[in-house]
Amino acid sequence: ISFSYCFPGSTAEVPAAKTPTTTSTSVVNGSDDKKNPVKLVHASRADFDVSKMTAKGPRANADVGQPHDKTLRLGQDGSIRAGTWWCAAGGWPALEPRATTEIFYVLKGQGCLTDLDGMRHYFGPGDVVILPKGWSGRWDVLEDIHNVWFVHEHPNIEHESRPIRVEIANYNTFAPQYMEKLGVRKDAIHGSPSATCRTLYEVGPTEVGVWTCTTGSFPVNNRPTTECLHVLEGVFFLTNGSDGTARRCVPG
Repeated sequence: ISFSYCFPGSTAEVPAAKTPTTTSTSVVNGSDDKKNPVKLVHASRADFDVSKMTAKGPRANADVGQPHDKTLRLGQDGSIRAGTWWCAAGGWPALEPRATTEIFYVLKGQGCLTDLDGMRHYFGPGDVVILPKGWSGRWDVLEDIHNVWFVHEHPNIEHESRPIRVEIANYNTFAPQYMEKLGVRKDAIHGSPSATCRTLYEVGPTEVGVWTCTTGSFPVNNRPTTECLHVLEGVFFLTNGSDGTARRCVPG
């Protein structure tokens, strides 16, 4: 089971990903274009350790408690960034409209995001939170939070609702009965891999969803999008077509 985020982009034009030297994040070449290779960026659970993160200090605009946070960027690919964030309990206003769309998966902690009109959205471990571009409101960290985040820079604000609202997908909605069956992949080269999926959010150029697949193998040729995913369950390998190198991916 994986939780994925898709963003449009040509794999033939994606620049080499930038990864911080402070983590063990690995980059594997995944392109047949040797002049402009596409990079697979992989971060293990060990890379999310709070002790490896950079402290940002107390939040200057806090009005509840003494929230202070830490962050670490795990990868970047053009308009897309991925990383991990930790924040101590406390609250603060977030009145400046967001310049990007952010998606995060909650590893630990509890929190509440409040829209400008006072509508509250509570979240906890296993939940997926989407902060659309243009959103503003309020943050309240009720219990120290640790998450993995993905930020997408894009030109337009596609949301028509005012105020723009936070969207939260609770972990219990990832259960099999809520997933759409896609059937056995016709391009399978080993076994009979059967997939299911559920789209949680699809606005403008950003798509967020949950995907499962049974055992088997299949090719991936010239992806039309850039995909970031967080592995929830299972074990799988991603093998580069250019040189046969592979990365073993496990939960976390």
